[in-house]
Amino acid sequence: MSTQLATRKTEERSHHLQRLTADGTLVEFLASPDEAGTDICLIRGTIPPGVAVPLHSHPDVELFYVLEGAVEAFQSNGSPRWKTVGAGAVAAIAGNVKHAWRNSSPRPVTMVIVTTAKMYRFFHEVAKPFAADHSAAPPTPGEMQELFRAAVRYGYWMGSPEENRAIGLNIG
Repeated sequence: MSTQLATRKTEERSHHLQRLTADGTLVEFLASPDEAGTDICLIRGTIPPGVAVPLHSHPDVELFYVLEGAVEAFQSNGSPRWKTVGAGAVAAIAGNVKHAWRNSSPRPVTMVIVTTAKMYRFFHEVAKPFAADHSAAPPTPGEMQELFRAAVRYGYWMGSPEENRAIGLNIG
């Protein structure tokens, strides 16, 4: 029995372009569920300096491996608190756990993310094409509302402005 290794060059994958989400993070789809041949995908995520991902939860498991930089992660399970996750570390987020991210450092944070096909579809819907020669701007209130509406369609929970402020985020 032989096993074939499926590989694709970057230029062969049209979805491999960097995309910008409403909260200011960048995503790059490295392997779609179709390419993986299963219900998982592989994404590279970049959180620019000063950007935060609002408090949210979903049934999908996420595994984050930090490649460069250090990011602060909040999880509501156990003792809710912010924890710094640096290069070479893994953050595992179980399904339905409220969590958030923030990059308080002056440098971008780059992570590899393994998650579900449903999260892939969500990110593909909410992320817009991004040209590397442009700088990311903070999201407008309208863009954040669009993100919240998409989250509702997918059955995802998003924290209110008050819930985000309670954990130290000024979002929404």
